[in-house]
Amino acid sequence: MTQQTSTTSSATPSRRTTAPVATVTAVVVARTREGTGQTLRALLAQEQAPDRILLVDGALDGLGDTSDLLTAVEDAEIDVLTTTLGSRRGLRRILPSMVDSLPRADLGRDLVWVLTSRSRPHPQALRRLVSAAGRTVGMVTPKLVDEDDPSRIVRLGLQVTRTGRIVPDPVAGTTDQGQYNGVVDAISAPLEGLLIDRSVLEHLGGHDPGMGDFGGDLDLGWRAQRAGHRVVLAPGAAVAVEPSAAEVRATVDHRRQARRVALTRANLLVAPFLALWILIGSLLGGLALIVLKRPGMGAAELASLPAAVDPRTLRSRLRGRAPREVARGDLSSLFVPPSLALRRLVDEARGSGGRDHGVAARSLETEGRSVLLHPLLWVVVAASVMSGWAARHITDELRHRFDAGLVGGELLGGRATGGQLWDSWWMAWHGQGWGHGLEQSPAVAVLAGMTTVLSWIPAVGDADSPAGVVLALLVIVALPLAAVVAWGSARTFTHRRWLRAGVALAWVTSAPAAVAVGEGRIGALLALVLLPRVVAGLVRVGRARTPYSDVVRTGLWGALLAAVTPLAGIVVVLVGLGHLLLGGTRGRWRGVTLVLTPLLLAGPWLLTLRSQPARLLTGWGLTDTPVDLPPWQLALGQLPDGPMTTWWTAGVLVVGVLALLVPGPRRASWVAAAMAVLGLAWAVVVPHLVLGHRPAGAVGAGEAITPWAGTGQLVLLGAALVAVLLASEVLPDPLRGAGRRSLLALPAVGLVVAAVGSGVVVATHSYGDQLSTWREPRPLVAIAGAEGPTATRTLVVDPREEQLTYRLLGSEPGDLVRDLPHQLSPVAGEEQVAAAVARSLGHGEGERAPADVLAEQAVATLVVLNATEAEGRLLDASPGLSRLGSSAGNVTWAVRSPVTDGSTSSRVRVTSEGSSAPVEGTGAHADTDGSVPVPRGQHLSIAESLDWSDRAEVRADGQLLEVLTHSAVPTYDLPEGTGQVSIDVGAGHPLWKLIQITALVLAFYLALPMERRTDLEDEEETR
Repeated sequence: MTQQTSTTSSATPSRRTTAPVATVTAVVVARTREGTGQTLRALLAQEQAPDRILLVDGALDGLGDTSDLLTAVEDAEIDVLTTTLGSRRGLRRILPSMVDSLPRADLGRDLVWVLTSRSRPHPQALRRLVSAAGRTVGMVTPKLVDEDDPSRIVRLGLQVTRTGRIVPDPVAGTTDQGQYNGVVDAISAPLEGLLIDRSVLEHLGGHDPGMGDFGGDLDLGWRAQRAGHRVVLAPGAAVAVEPSAAEVRATVDHRRQARRVALTRANLLVAPFLALWILIGSLLGGLALIVLKRPGMGAAELASLPAAVDPRTLRSRLRGRAPREVARGDLSSLFVPPSLALRRLVDEARGSGGRDHGVAARSLETEGRSVLLHPLLWVVVAASVMSGWAARHITDELRHRFDAGLVGGELLGGRATGGQLWDSWWMAWHGQGWGHGLEQSPAVAVLAGMTTVLSWIPAVGDADSPAGVVLALLVIVALPLAAVVAWGSARTFTHRRWLRAGVALAWVTSAPAAVAVGEGRIGALLALVLLPRVVAGLVRVGRARTPYSDVVRTGLWGALLAAVTPLAGIVVVLVGLGHLLLGGTRGRWRGVTLVLTPLLLAGPWLLTLRSQPARLLTGWGLTDTPVDLPPWQLALGQLPDGPMTTWWTAGVLVVGVLALLVPGPRRASWVAAAMAVLGLAWAVVVPHLVLGHRPAGAVGAGEAITPWAGTGQLVLLGAALVAVLLASEVLPDPLRGAGRRSLLALPAVGLVVAAVGSGVVVATHSYGDQLSTWREPRPLVAIAGAEGPTATRTLVVDPREEQLTYRLLGSEPGDLVRDLPHQLSPVAGEEQVAAAVARSLGHGEGERAPADVLAEQAVATLVVLNATEAEGRLLDASPGLSRLGSSAGNVTWAVRSPVTDGSTSSRVRVTSEGSSAPVEGTGAHADTDGSVPVPRGQHLSIAESLDWSDRAEVRADGQLLEVLTHSAVPTYDLPEGTGQVSIDVGAGHPLWKLIQITALVLAFYLALPMERRTDLEDEEETR
């Protein structure tokens, strides 16, 4: 090290006129020549100049001749010392030796101010740092600010938790509004701009060379605090720097270094537990962040794992113990609380961490605004009042009994629990009666999940039909919920809140909406709720700023709607194909998402749709019989037995037509017009499109089945409302003048008036009396037998005047909502039962007794609804039938036939010549869920259809059995000595369903709204 003595002939007078209280040596580490010159000029501009300057040449190729840089310093009579950093030697490693070689101050404290060639200290910096260096202070750190924008803070001390998690406060980029001027102490400080007492540095032995740069700074301050030397912040002293990447966001190395410092300075007995805590916390935190779609943050958390087991931590602990003047507990206030660290981590994961929030103008606009003036509140109130009064008959029914659901209209009613529905969706054979092997809609699984969740409520879990309760709740809350969704979805098209309120009210007060509730059309009700969200999502897909998670959520909602309304899935797929073929790179990925989501989540149900394409035009509650109404009434939203809202609906459509005539961008409006034409065509044409006929034995057997016209009416109405929303945003500037505003408000007012008028008509007319509380027709003994070990069945007969209907009920849930009947081949057992029912009521003759036929099909009880005395006498006289009693007009007979040796029937029987014994342990469709013991016998008879045997595996003591072909029910020869039998119906397309479940989990993950939030200023600039 050399010393350059200033000349005595300088004309520049010295700034020091009195003896200083402290001697300050400014150590300037020179990385670049230009930066060094700027730093030296900033030192000369200080209100309190340093006593000497140590210029450390740290440039890769050296600074060369520095005389031109030091001329002004020498003219200021400041002593200058120069040295070199040396190759491969860091400043922190060499700093103690450089300080040791400096002359010692004769009077006062000896302070060292560390700067680099990127430091630009403000003129008051050194004076304020020195004034903050009290007797107990070992280090004073300035406020590092952005060189380009000094109002932005880069760093103010170092902040960590006791476990070594870095939690900078303030975050780099925070606007300096004086909010940190009251902060005094910190656990440590960065070396940049640090003013440190020379004696403290020598006492601590400098930085730990094994801790790295950030870790070394943190460790030095930590040890200083333990030694009783405070680390003080001087927010008034500012040093401008160009922020580095590590200062903006902590690097992986810095995170590890901080963890190692925490482990090194922890109590020896606590350190192993702290290391375990770091391991578990980093692992779980990293995995959680990856699940929340923050792979970068998750990787950073996982990168902290090696720090917990780094052997260098032990070497640092053995290198020298920290002073113990201050207890560890006395430093607690200097660490960041864990709650604040967790909150910061959550904010960063949400994309709002470190954002400089100003006063939100929107929050000021809403101050003082009453909640009572919010349009959504009035929409919900209006929809709820209208729906509540219109549903007075339904709610009166449910008031007496809510635990069984509703029946009537398109709701078939029935007993179904969450577990039964899960089995029905998973198994290869399902359905009431003899069942079928066709795959069911994913809506069954959705209903099963909702029923399972709702069953956790004690009152609902004990209900006769928890699934029926779920459907009843949907019927009750559908319209208010649809109004809320429509109001929120309309924001995609316009921010005019009262216009959105009018549109939402018009959406739920139409005649098709009222008929959907009154007839229990579940598919239509879900369309009322989900269609606005799906349409708004499909519109947002084409916008560049729409996050990908919103696209996935749109696909999910579309898939859910498609499960009960397949046509909606076709629309979503077509829109996805449009983006796939015509969009850019981002548009193609979004198109792929929209195409794959409904298809993958439909699963094996696609096979059913392929074999029965007519189901694409129907859905849950979306079938009807031919409607005899004029086309103009259908076009104006009129339906049989519905409220007469014809002219109010016409008013809404007129406003929609006027909206199409508004000049402005036409693409979206013309799409709405095209959808309106398609909806109109559907409403007028489909009542004449016959898709099939009601099956024998069902209510209305033989009647033609058509799609529901209300589906098209809802599309027509929705398209008109979308056109109104679009028109409000494309008005040209000449039409936005104050003079024309009242004229343009007339259509909007007309829309609201039409919506209110239609709602009044709906409420006055009511939803009708088609829906009533479902009641279990079977007695308790029959239910216990069906859900017991023998899985018996009950035949429920309804001998109406016009036709005879019957249902074969067991433990298997049937269709709860009417849909297009499955096209199934005739079942021999079904034909025999139909003939036996007719014969038992005196409508036919046959060789076999009805009780023998019923017993063969595992029918243990026969229930006749509203039986007359004549019918009762006929059944009493029938061999094998024994009257059990009656309840509410329904009469029950027990079936005791020689087929079962006069005992109760069972789903599975072991027979021999002249004998029959039941097999216990069977469940839905004879599935045994493992092996069950069987009595001795020659044959195994199972009361199912012969087609069932193609899907089930029957084993005797592990040996697979082959079905015999000469019987009306599946029959198997039992090997001699058989002790156990297993019947496995199995899963339908298990691999496909596993893929379906995996796709659902992946879609839920991708749908999480975890994209980083856009900065408000950036968002405003892009508008």
